[in-house]
Amino acid sequence: MNSRIKTREAALVFIYQAEFRPEEYIDKLRIFRENPEYDELIDNDLDYFRDLTKCVIDNRESLDASFEPFLKNWRLERLPLIDRIILEIAVYEIKFMDSIQTPIAINEAVKLAKKYGTDKSSSFINGVLSSFEKSL
Repeated sequence: MNSRIKTREAALVFIYQAEFRPEEYIDKLRIFRENPEYDELIDNDLDYFRDLTKCVIDNRESLDASFEPFLKNWRLERLPLIDRIILEIAVYEIKFMDSIQTPIAINEAVKLAKKYGTDKSSSFINGVLSSFEKSL
């Protein structure tokens, strides 16, 4: 399971970097894999990594629409990009990955927010995802 946590983190970094690259997905992935640290992580759980990154990138609008109603006093376009991506990953896992339990998806999103977000990101993301979970 530890590799899944690291692969999720690599997916976050990949999706974030993909926001700033004009290439197609496959080219972005090739460039990303030039980093040996990420290449090894991706190889350990390639199907999960590809599913997560490709589906989050391709379904961004739908994922955003799923959690947007729970952004108390925030607008989607004002969210820090890293927080938005963390929410998209968690919502994708909750809605479409039966192998990942909802509490685990939320817990991992909070951990990513603590590591990559602002001081308030983790509590904000926890609140949004908890509200989203209750709506299911």
